[in-house]
Amino acid sequence: MLEKELFEYKDYGHVHIKLDQLMTEKQITTYKLSSKANIRFQTIQNLRKESPTRIDLEVLAKICYMLDCKIQDIIEYLPSK
Repeated sequence: MLEKELFEYKDYGHVHIKLDQLMTEKQITTYKLSSKANIRFQTIQNLRKESPTRIDLEVLAKICYMLDCKIQDIIEYLPSK
């Protein structure tokens, strides 16, 4: 019984990253955010394209500080339907 539960597919929903639209609203470029927050350009690009392999909490804190926003303005959890 336990084995079946381990391999059973479940739709847990997904995390949606809204950094691209937030940066557009705040009228800030990837280059400017990268320079001001001391974050690698590629890290911000990956977040904008919603393709990060991981999200560093320090990076989130820097982005929130620079964009004067809350974490929930950047990422949100969308449960499965």
